[in-house]
This record gives sequence, structure tokens and C-alpha cells, in this order.
Amino acid sequence: MAKPQKQAAALLLVTYAALSAFVAWRLWAAFLPPIPLAGYLVGYLLLCACLPAGFLLPRSKFSKGLCILGDYWVSLQIVLAFSALAEWVLTALTSWLFGNTLSPLLPLLLYGAGLATFLYGAVHTRNIRVQTYRCPVDKPNIRGRQLRVVQLSDLHLGSINDLRTVQRIVHTVNGLSADIVCITGDTFTENTREVFELQEIATAFRAIKSRWGVFACLGNHDAGFELPNMLAFYRQAGVTLLKDTYLQRDGVTLLGRADRTPGENIRSQRASARECLQGSCGENLILAMDHQPGDLEGAAEAGVDILLSGHTHGGQFYPLNRLIQRVFPHYRGCKRVGTMYAIVSAGTCTPVPYVRAIGNSEIVVVEVTGR
Repeated sequence: MAKPQKQAAALLLVTYAALSAFVAWRLWAAFLPPIPLAGYLVGYLLLCACLPAGFLLPRSKFSKGLCILGDYWVSLQIVLAFSALAEWVLTALTSWLFGNTLSPLLPLLLYGAGLATFLYGAVHTRNIRVQTYRCPVDKPNIRGRQLRVVQLSDLHLGSINDLRTVQRIVHTVNGLSADIVCITGDTFTENTREVFELQEIATAFRAIKSRWGVFACLGNHDAGFELPNMLAFYRQAGVTLLKDTYLQRDGVTLLGRADRTPGENIRSQRASARECLQGSCGENLILAMDHQPGDLEGAAEAGVDILLSGHTHGGQFYPLNRLIQRVFPHYRGCKRVGTMYAIVSAGTCTPVPYVRAIGNSEIVVVEVTGR
């Protein structure tokens, strides 16, 4: 493992430990459960250890089960962290302003809302729907024609988003009569280790029916020291990966962008959309895949007609959606930017936290009509 990956792993572990400690502390302070503190801490630590233990143990049904339990436990803690932060701030303000403690009912409501969000969101995120957008485009080389583009995004393959999930997705896609299938990044989450049926999933991908094939761009989580394994997966799955390159066929130019921050590297540099499209035919429909919806204006100015993105997961739950909206003002749905359609998928799946209380997990269908 290279030094940057070791640093990132260490930072992730420290963040996880700090989050777990904060939530454990606030839960104990709010409810004072009728068990010894030592027993409470041991039980909490055992639940926290499930994910790293499942990740490190030899692959088996047992280790996959530990990963699933650990993933959901981390997800619950992330959701409850917002409740814990609100409860902590209100407790401190109440003590400072009025010199007394909160009513026991308020922590119950705050943590109850967090638990309800987790339970509903963990079930709801598994319900993948088809979202359709109709996009008339004025380009000479597709005039009078119709094209159906199917977009998958943010699959985040792992112990929860597993072979069974992929098979359901492939079955749905194969009923959509796709001309092109586009996968707009974050197929993985920094590793392939937690993808227990990697070869079987690659075989399932090869069963996708599309007239022109399956194409993908990389996301910020498709990175790290296991990137070679990820690239090998795309080859085995029959997926054509485009990284700041384009293909042209039958009146369509398909561009796949390199990610803006691969592996969360904010210093990463990439070419502009205009530079990537040099030499392309301007009379073609220009369809672009860019994982993060952070350069809408640049894509529109470069002549892109339809931009497909993901990354934001549609906000997932309140108040996370408000934080995401501050970074990406257009964080879900279809929006016109000049003459370009900017389509941001809420994601076909979700990563940690495996919770979606806002919007739907979706397979996007773009029905393009040339006029």
C-alpha cells in the first residue's frame, strides 16, 4: 500500500473512532441505560469491530455477514450522529441559558427520529425505480431519430450491494431496450475486497443488453491501491472505460471524463471538456459522462448536449441533503444549463450510510429525440 493510501486509511479509522466515541458518549449521557458502563462499552466496541473484522478475515459467508452487520452499524451511527449533535448543542444551551437540563422527552424524540430515518431509509434504498427524462435535441446528425440511453450510477459494489442486487439491476435494464448503457462512476468504494462475488458480478454485467454496448467513467471512489483490480473488472465485465476520451458512432459522440477528485485528491488536474472534445463532430449528439456535477457550465460551453452525473446520492436524508446542496447546487434531477440537459442521478445504490429517506434509488432512462 502506497503512503497516500496508508494516510487515507489512517484518517478513515481515526474519523470512524471519533464518530463512534461521540455517539456512544451522547447515547449514554442521554439515556443512562441500566447496564454497567463496562458492559455498554464492550458491546459497543464489538459492534464497531464487525466491519474491520469482516474485511480482514478470509472470505466466507461468515465474514460477509460481519461486513453486512458492520456496514449497517456504521450507517446507523452516521445517522444518529446528527441527532447526537443536536442533542449535545441543545443540552449545552439549556444548561447555559436556564441552568437546568433538557426534558427527557426531547432526546427521545431526536434519537427516535434518527432511528426511524435509518430503519425507513435502509429499506427504501433497496427499492430501485426507473426514472425517465425526455430530451429533444437539435442536432443535424440525429434529426428525426430516437435514442434511448440508460444510466447507472454509484453502484458501490460490496457486501450489501452484492450479486443479487446486480442481477436485479441487469434484469431491469434488459427490459428497457437500451441503445447505450452509461455507468457514471463509483462502481466501487476504494476496494474490491468487500465485493465477495466479484467474478460472478462481472459475468452478470456481460449479460446487459445494449445495442451499442456498456460504457463507464470513473468516480472519486474508483481509486486507491486496488485500482488495477477495478480496471481488470471493467475488462472482464465487457465495459468500455472512457477517461477524458470520446467515441463517435452513427451521429453520437460519447465522452467519458476523468473524475475531478480521484481518491478525494483535490489537487488532481484534468483537461477541460472543450479540450477533451477537440476533433469531434459538432453536428453529432454530444453525450458526456462526468461523475461529479461540478462543472456544468464548462460542459455546456464545450457544446455538450446531455451531461450524465451522479455522486451526490440525491442527498439521502435530512440534513445531509442540505450540506450536499451547498457543494453541488444541482444535486439531483434534470436541469437545463443553456441548451444542455444536466442530469444528476440519485444513484442506483447507496454507499455507507446505506440509508435513503429522500428520493429514490434509480435507473435513469434518457429518451433523446432529434429534431
